[in-house]
Amino acid sequence: MARPRKGIRIKIHPLRLIGKSGDQLEKNMMVATIFVRDKVKQKLNRGQPTRTFQSGSIIGLDPSSPGEPPKKITGQLQNSIRTKVVRRPRAIIGLVGTNLKKGRWLELGTSKMKPRPYLRPTLSENRRKIGRVIARGISAV
Repeated sequence: MARPRKGIRIKIHPLRLIGKSGDQLEKNMMVATIFVRDKVKQKLNRGQPTRTFQSGSIIGLDPSSPGEPPKKITGQLQNSIRTKVVRRPRAIIGLVGTNLKKGRWLELGTSKMKPRPYLRPTLSENRRKIGRVIARGISAV
């Protein structure tokens, strides 16, 4: 899987969690990234009425306001959220994100559109739980 163009990074230093093996921490990080992925998908699961044209294009009739998570039209962004765990000699890194360009545009905004963040708020809202999952594993979920 390609590295997400826009995503959030969860990084731990195994030496700081005394008593846990690197393999166990890697498994716990995978559980944590799946937990975050599912929370992001929940945040993106807000529908809206749509209109479909004869050409096949679809537009949303009730778009999200700036600062709100984007509302779903086709579910493409929601379905593109992926996870990846990278193990380095001195750190284990969990990645959660999307490879869609519009994911970055929505998260950070553009010169013509204010941001509709969905990744960073999810991380900050669940920071404590993520820490517990990394330390304890599946039992913390």
